[in-house]
Amino acid sequence: MKWLWNWRQRQTLKILDDFFPNLLTGFRVAEYNAIFSAFPRAQVLSAYPHYASCIGEYARVHPEYARRVNIFEPRALDDCGLAYVNFLNNAVLFLDALESKAIPFVITLYPGGGFGLNETESDYKLDRVLKSPLLKAIIVTQRVTRDYVIARNRRSIPIHFVPGVVVNPSYFFPSVCRRKSENNVFHFCFVAEKYMEKGLNKGYPIFIEAAKSLALERENIHFHVVGNFDSSDVMVTDIANRIKFHGRLMTSELKGFFSRMDVIVSPNQPFLLHPGNFDGFPTGCCVEASLCGVTVVATDELKQNPGYCDGEDMLIVPPKSSVIADTLRNLVDHPDHCFSLGVRGQAMSRMFYAPSRQIGPRLNILKDMAKRHGVAL
Repeated sequence: MKWLWNWRQRQTLKILDDFFPNLLTGFRVAEYNAIFSAFPRAQVLSAYPHYASCIGEYARVHPEYARRVNIFEPRALDDCGLAYVNFLNNAVLFLDALESKAIPFVITLYPGGGFGLNETESDYKLDRVLKSPLLKAIIVTQRVTRDYVIARNRRSIPIHFVPGVVVNPSYFFPSVCRRKSENNVFHFCFVAEKYMEKGLNKGYPIFIEAAKSLALERENIHFHVVGNFDSSDVMVTDIANRIKFHGRLMTSELKGFFSRMDVIVSPNQPFLLHPGNFDGFPTGCCVEASLCGVTVVATDELKQNPGYCDGEDMLIVPPKSSVIADTLRNLVDHPDHCFSLGVRGQAMSRMFYAPSRQIGPRLNILKDMAKRHGVAL
């Protein structure tokens, strides 16, 4: 019987993505590998333009999963019984293909990736996805996202609030410990991807201004920048001998990097990259740094703090270079306080971002959807 043949043929979970298998996307690697482990037949179908240049490195690091990552083409969905996507733009990118084959899907709606608040283009995309009868569940990671989607969710699609992001399990096993500052020398870092001129939305110019202010009066401070930034973005001539640009680093490299840092500074500002755009709090880089015991100094303009205590677990500041410079100066003057902030922050981050609280709920949602739609576990 044709219906029985179709059911038997459509028992696979497919993850659809436009950036994987690039190893620079640490949270995707952690999440998708966990899904591979939980769903032995699951696959990733990638629309990443540079797939060919990345799959070899992914295969070297994760050979057990490499054969389950392939280039997207519509016919690869023929055996798909359930699809999973991260980010609004990905949902829109693959929506026509999913609807043409009547494939139910689940989305995690992270900040960014085409999603913004009160933005015409984003609202159009979001409404297009929410109206699809094939959308079966939405995972949201920030309270502001949850409230925004609830207001537009006219079909009563299940919304699951899982605050945070999936983190590579290597940050937990074994526990990573940061050393205390040696010889009263401090290392402050800025870690982000540049998506606009000067990295304005990430607060890179603010970090540099604070660095310049501190460098004038303190010789025991060094500054580090990770990401696609260089000395041409903002003039750093005055601190050229005190700042180092590390380029982009993968998770395996970031752990070693963070083990040498004292403080990470994240002066993010919403609505600058484009109207409505915002980042989650803390950013993924801040989470990874905190899991290594690095003290976090960050902005939280949208009040998204999941439960860190300002002044005890981290320091929440406005996006002003003068305030950030004063904050960092105080940490240098009180190194024991700086270290204890990192220790307490690490304990909170290990609780908030533990696999049982991040990937665990996501897997449970996917398993429930899989059972409902006859997808093999």
